[in-house]
Amino acid sequence: MKKKLSIYIHIPFCARRCGYCNFVTFVEKENYMFDYVNALIKEMKTYSKAAENHVVQSVYIGGGTPSYLHKGLMLKIFKALKENFNFMRNPEITIEANPNSLTEEKLEEYKACGVNRLSIGAQTCNNHILKNIDRLHNFDDFKQSLELAQAKGFDNISVDMLLGLPKQKKADVIKMLKYLVSHDVKHISAYSLILERGTPMFNKVSSGKAVLPTEDATVEMYNSVYKYLNKKGFKRYEVSNFAIPDYESIHNTVYWTLGEYIGLGVAAHSYFGGDRFANTTGLDDYINKVDAKKSPIIDRETLTPQEQKEETIMLSLRTSKGINIESFNYKFNCNLLEDKKTEINFLLNNRFIVVERGFLRLAENAFYVLNSVVQKLI
Repeated sequence: MKKKLSIYIHIPFCARRCGYCNFVTFVEKENYMFDYVNALIKEMKTYSKAAENHVVQSVYIGGGTPSYLHKGLMLKIFKALKENFNFMRNPEITIEANPNSLTEEKLEEYKACGVNRLSIGAQTCNNHILKNIDRLHNFDDFKQSLELAQAKGFDNISVDMLLGLPKQKKADVIKMLKYLVSHDVKHISAYSLILERGTPMFNKVSSGKAVLPTEDATVEMYNSVYKYLNKKGFKRYEVSNFAIPDYESIHNTVYWTLGEYIGLGVAAHSYFGGDRFANTTGLDDYINKVDAKKSPIIDRETLTPQEQKEETIMLSLRTSKGINIESFNYKFNCNLLEDKKTEINFLLNNRFIVVERGFLRLAENAFYVLNSVVQKLI
């Protein structure tokens, strides 16, 4: 039986960088798009032999802004993917899109590529906040893009929300959730804003030009997301991800369960063949290296058994299922419940974790102390 594999492709182009963004993206580089896609295809070919005993279960096109890519280039990418990798029947294929660059033409191209899942970055329904964080769209743009995508037959749509934005209130969050649920969105990701040093938003907050909600207020926003979506039939299957049953992201689950994935493109990360490795973050450097038949990989490490053990604990506890105790003990030749008996008893007595049906998981009301629980167990 062939092993399962996932593929991530990074599209690093944006019309404008958002104020909070610290991802590897580039603006005013549209003239690089054709050369970049050609380099992606060449990089794919370098993995074709190594992945011949694998079958692709998911593809995720992220960025940057994949929907900003010139017409026809996505078709070119998927043609090359099918030529270089084996695909399972009905794989999950996701493309990230921003409301301001998602058009009817591009949606039709995605359908032709076999895309069956869209991830749309809405962030908030408050237009003042959207402008303040340098988003190019307003809420009406998002509503139009959602309706257009659904009219084109996309029923598996995920929407990204940000919590803890300047001047954001819990009422903004609830208003957004009500709209998404009433318009049949099946998957919602709610991430807390992380201030990254060097970004415009970091500088605004540091200088006092922007004020973030308190940590307690942000936690309350998160709790309101959980409570509201839980009542509407959504399940929190990972700390920041909520879905109607059967609409959980296969691709993201691969990351949390230490499945194998190959990352293609500038700054892309991979976990394949027991190694973690990452590509160069330079756009010119990536294209030039691939064109010269040199590897764009700049960092590689083989995880030790202890590192694998710690990652399994950390990533598994992010999910609603938690740690499969039998699988964990077998893989690492240990006895988790005995080896960490003191720590586990403390966590049980304080109702931070639950041990049942062969799994150790976070209690429903303990996701806010996730990092502390992980530290206890590693």
